[in-house]
Amino acid sequence: MTLLEQIMGAVAEVQGDAELNAVRFRHTATWSDGTACRFSVRDPNKGGRSSETQLQTDPIPASLRLLRVHPDDGRPTPGASLMYQGERLVLGLYADQSIWTGQQVGVCRLVDERAYPLVATVGAQGFRLRIVALDTAALTADGLSARTNNSHRGHLPPGVTLQPGEVLTTSEGDRYMVTPPVERDALGDTVGLSWQGQDTPRPPLPDPVNPDPTPDPNPSPPNLDPWWDEQLP
Repeated sequence: MTLLEQIMGAVAEVQGDAELNAVRFRHTATWSDGTACRFSVRDPNKGGRSSETQLQTDPIPASLRLLRVHPDDGRPTPGASLMYQGERLVLGLYADQSIWTGQQVGVCRLVDERAYPLVATVGAQGFRLRIVALDTAALTADGLSARTNNSHRGHLPPGVTLQPGEVLTTSEGDRYMVTPPVERDALGDTVGLSWQGQDTPRPPLPDPVNPDPTPDPNPSPPNLDPWWDEQLP
């Protein structure tokens, strides 16, 4: 028996171990496309195989997740989603087939308020997104210079598709028009946005000298991280 045959045999033995698979694929759920399966989800930005743990601080790549489905179960189709850890997990695409296991890893995005903090609407369609202001060149005329503030980039979660010319309104009252370029991607589109103004005035900022004395109706308990609901050291 060759070394390759020994390796492939060992891989097949591991894949067929029912007790080990029960540990590897701890979640069981039905996806939006009707696929019921056992699966595991891993955050590729945390705790890799290297000796050092690397954390991704950019919220868009930080929302990526890797999906592995039990080899005996059917796989959800790209675009399918389900609720995971209180947020929506959307399957974008599958990576190349492994030469060792014959399995494919699904690349997903976790759509939550950390990656997509804003809520917007286009007509009756509501969705989350992230808007990033872009640096623009200074405009100069008659000895006066200024910078425009209407050039932005919008990051959309998977399944949300906007067309150039459409106008979206955020929950804060800001209006943006979709402008080229529009980059289509299975893990979420990226669009150009031009700020068009506001429908409603922004709420006033707190006075640093005389802040609002009204207490928070839902304060976080001491030493509690509101993002993760875990006790801090």
